[in-house]
Amino acid sequence: MIRRTLAVLVPIVLLVACSSPASSGEQSQGGAASAGASSPTGESTAPGESAAASVAGGGGDGMASVDLTITGGDYAGDYHVEITSGGCSTGVTGPGSFAVASVTVDPAEAFMGPQLTLYDADAASAAGGDDAQFSAAFTFNNYAYTVEVNPYLSASQGSNFGSGTATLDNRGSTATVTIDGTTSANEQVHAVIECHQVTNF
Repeated sequence: MIRRTLAVLVPIVLLVACSSPASSGEQSQGGAASAGASSPTGESTAPGESAAASVAGGGGDGMASVDLTITGGDYAGDYHVEITSGGCSTGVTGPGSFAVASVTVDPAEAFMGPQLTLYDADAASAAGGDDAQFSAAFTFNNYAYTVEVNPYLSASQGSNFGSGTATLDNRGSTATVTIDGTTSANEQVHAVIECHQVTNF
């Protein structure tokens, strides 16, 4: 449980750090700028200017958009949010990983966005994503729908977090993540996350 929590929190901390104003005025090029900031399409940070290089692309008003369908539970329904602070990244939780962090979403409503880590992006990119090890939490106020397949958990622990598949279509400058799963409370989760830009660590 502790490692799972750290895996979720690390992308948030690092992506928020990247959104802090830099003395060289490169904030607009970072993949985790604050709400309202944007990166030039196809432009990346030059070597030595930043610890993280960002590539931008795709549509949408935020860094990523999320379409979520929940079946069952108090928050059953369809939701759409734009992630305006946080966003998508590669390598933030280790080599070969892919993460999505929701720090700020618009509109501000019950659904506060996903916290997602794909521990092996290559496995998630394979057909069906059946072998992908991932952690995905979809937070509503103080309640999180959690679908998790986590290499740090034993089989008995993993049963507490539901089951499902994660598929990644990583196009370099943009990406799409699809999550299909069932929580431990038998709630159905379907999410499509469109990354309009990706930060590479």
